[in-house]
Amino acid sequence: MSAYIIAEAGTGHIGQDTLPPKGDFRLACKLVDWAKRAGADAVKFQMFIRDEPLFCPIEGDENRVPRWNNSAMQFWEWETVKNYCGNKEIDFLASVFQPTGIEWLKKLEPKYYKVASRAAKTYPYDQVPGPFIISNGFDLLGRHEYPEQEHYALYCVSEYPTPLNRAEWGASYDGLSDHSGTPWPAIDAIARGVEFVEVHFGDKEGPDGPVNLTTDELKLICEFRDAVAEMRGS
Repeated sequence: MSAYIIAEAGTGHIGQDTLPPKGDFRLACKLVDWAKRAGADAVKFQMFIRDEPLFCPIEGDENRVPRWNNSAMQFWEWETVKNYCGNKEIDFLASVFQPTGIEWLKKLEPKYYKVASRAAKTYPYDQVPGPFIISNGFDLLGRHEYPEQEHYALYCVSEYPTPLNRAEWGASYDGLSDHSGTPWPAIDAIARGVEFVEVHFGDKEGPDGPVNLTTDELKLICEFRDAVAEMRGS
C-alpha cells in the first residue's frame, strides 16, 4: 500500500479582491486543481463558521479569529468544492472546529474525518461515523483515549515551522502531519513505509507561508511515493 498524501490547503482559499477579504470557492477549486496536478490523494481545508464559538479553544485564538472569519463560506460553497473534488477524482477533507462544521461534514460525507491536533481531545467523535485521521501534536491522546471507530494517528509537532531535528516520523504512528515547510520529512516517512502523509501547500507569503510547500515540492513528494510503490511492486 502506498502512502495516502493529504495536501493541506488550510485557509488558503481567502480571496483578496474584496475588503475585507473573504472565502472564495473558486479559489478553493484552484487549490484542488493544484493538489490534483501534483498527485495528492486528498486536498484538505480548514472550515470555519463566522463568529461561532470553537469546541477546542486555545490561547491566542483572539488573534486568529479575523482570518477565520475571512475564510468562512456558506454550506453550498463547500458543497460545490466537494463536488468539484469528486469530478477531479481527488478526495475532499476538512478540519472543523465548531458544531456547525460537524453538521456540515455529516452532509458532505468525506472519506475521512480529519481531526486537528488542537481538537484531538474535544472532538465530538460520537456524532460522526468516522473513520478519523487524528493529528496528535505533542502526544495529546493516550492510546486509551482514541475513538472506538476506525482511526489513524498522525505524528505532529505543533511548531511552525518544525525544526528538522524534531520532524521525523515516529513509527508508532500511522502517519506524519508535517509542519517543517520542506519536503524532506515526508520523503523520509514514505521511504520507511508510512500510511498517511499530510503537508501544507500554497502561498509562501501568507500566515502559513513558513510551513507551506510549493506545488513543485508537493509534486516531488507524490512522485517519490509513486516511485517507491513501483520499486516495491505495490
